[in-house]
Amino acid sequence: MPSLDHQHSQENPQREKSGDMSLVERLVGWFKTNGGELSPDVDIAFDASSGYHCRAVRNLTSPVVAKCPLSLTVSHLNLDHTQSLVPHVESPLAKCMGRIPNNVLVYLLLVEQRLHTDPSCLKWQPYIDCLPEPSLMMTPLWFDKEDMQCLAGTNLARETSVKLDKLSEEWNQAKEVMESLDIDITIFSFEWFRWAATIISSRAFISTHIIPGQETFPILFPVVDILNHSPTAKVEWDFHPFEDFTLKILSHDEVRPGDEVYNNYAPKQNDELLLGYGFCIPDNPVEQFAIKMRLPPQIEQAARSMKMFEPSNIPFGMDTSFVTAELNEEPEYLRPKGHPFGRYENRLPFFRAIPPRIVHTFFIQALTNLNLNPADNQPDSIPPRVIFETLLLTYEAIDKRSQTLRLSLNRSSPFSNNKQKYAIIYRDGQAKILHAIRDELKAVFNTLRIHDGVPQRPVIISTTEALARLTAEFPSYAAHFKAGLEGQYGVDVSNWSRYSADIAVLEAGEQPAELSVWNLLLCLFLVLYQKDNSGTTREYDGFRQAIFGWVEYLLSQTPLPTNVTDMDAEALQDFVLGLTGSEAEAERAYTWADEVVDKFAFPLVEEVQGEEVQRIYMYLQIGSDDGGVNGWMYQDHEA
Repeated sequence: MPSLDHQHSQENPQREKSGDMSLVERLVGWFKTNGGELSPDVDIAFDASSGYHCRAVRNLTSPVVAKCPLSLTVSHLNLDHTQSLVPHVESPLAKCMGRIPNNVLVYLLLVEQRLHTDPSCLKWQPYIDCLPEPSLMMTPLWFDKEDMQCLAGTNLARETSVKLDKLSEEWNQAKEVMESLDIDITIFSFEWFRWAATIISSRAFISTHIIPGQETFPILFPVVDILNHSPTAKVEWDFHPFEDFTLKILSHDEVRPGDEVYNNYAPKQNDELLLGYGFCIPDNPVEQFAIKMRLPPQIEQAARSMKMFEPSNIPFGMDTSFVTAELNEEPEYLRPKGHPFGRYENRLPFFRAIPPRIVHTFFIQALTNLNLNPADNQPDSIPPRVIFETLLLTYEAIDKRSQTLRLSLNRSSPFSNNKQKYAIIYRDGQAKILHAIRDELKAVFNTLRIHDGVPQRPVIISTTEALARLTAEFPSYAAHFKAGLEGQYGVDVSNWSRYSADIAVLEAGEQPAELSVWNLLLCLFLVLYQKDNSGTTREYDGFRQAIFGWVEYLLSQTPLPTNVTDMDAEALQDFVLGLTGSEAEAERAYTWADEVVDKFAFPLVEEVQGEEVQRIYMYLQIGSDDGGVNGWMYQDHEA
């Protein structure tokens, strides 16, 4: 597959010097002499920008570019003297068969072939001589501290660390085995072991098609692997089992003299390209954002016992195949709009970017948070409150992740090297996907926001909107309440924009002050509701009725408590004018409001006076949880 040096040769002039025609001629001569075929219409070239690569010298008269026989391949099979599929190589490493994993054996074989001084032991020297040196490796396994900073916040940063740890473990185990077999390990080192692992990851094919019926292992096809990658190249990999591998260019009639001839490694995301091959594709069309998530074991066990993983109980019309699929460590992917693989099936448009297993995980968490019995929620008619809680949990997780992977600012200085260049291409592509999906979810919240008028659907509001409505309907109570806020928190309530900016940054104890304001507001709403000729039927066609409708909805979700919080009822008089009755009633109202805030309040970032601040919002609706007015959850909200 690709020559890694083609991305980095300008940084090591000596490597470019070694790419003279004698090396290429030796490689091609060795290849053809041993049964390989190379189209007469192409040659192997070397330059600073592309490294070793394949280039057309005339119009291609055939789709066949190169054919490599199985006898020229490199794999652990060359050490296995019990087989006759490929030629054997004389090496003490043969004693390690069965004691060292096959992929590790081929790493060691490559190192031996690269560093061995006995010509009689070197079977692939012309090929090995054209492989890039360790100094030219471009994958994150070779990043220094400064290079790794360009991957900060990405999944690949951790994945690189995990892969290095695994390589180190494989190397140490291999050393122990070789030493136990009295194999001289003088020529081996972790750096060369890492080099060989990088060569395999960037150039090897899998054995499945050339040697079917055996456990899959990596296998190198000399010369065929020199072609660089293009995601638009139209190629065919023609494997003849136990014989050879032919690379064909399906659009060969479009290739002109001087054009580079490319392979196509199939659609690959930039994390795979960077970690395996050492380069990235700007604006990679198949880019996705990897995500892993599982429920806490206790919650998952409880959910399974309640049959929430039965296909018939999966909500939102999602694909149910994940419930029977084997759960492994492989990630699932967030997909942006217009992705060539398509998005995920879901009746709710804002969840189509999210894998069904992840949505289902948040759905279960939502039911747990709301203390709801799954049996009371039919998959085809999930209440808006549950949908909103699922949306909120999804948004919070993605928003939190986006804080560690912010969108990049325009760079004023050039990259120090190509490693950083490709790392930033990958990082920025990941950030764009993550923030685009975050913005899609945020657009739903913006749809539910209400600033004025009478709400006829579920809404989310901050204390700013709640106070505005209180002012419009109950001016005397609102004036007393605002005076209490000014005295307690020193905020200016004469201007809503100024109040919003002030309350967003205030704290009460170890929590946002706006949580306490919500507690007091809801307490007042309840008092007003109870004072107003309760028991009569109300038509919710005005602002005052909307507040009472919210209270009735909240009471249906959180009934008045039997046990109350011990608090200073007289303190409520600073905010709730006209509170009458016993101290126990006051405590009961305050306790209820506290429970409601704990269940329904959530933080959300909004822009106030040109600055992004975190506000505390509440989800409120009028009437029963019967699907929601206007079906907000089924609308496609634009970011």
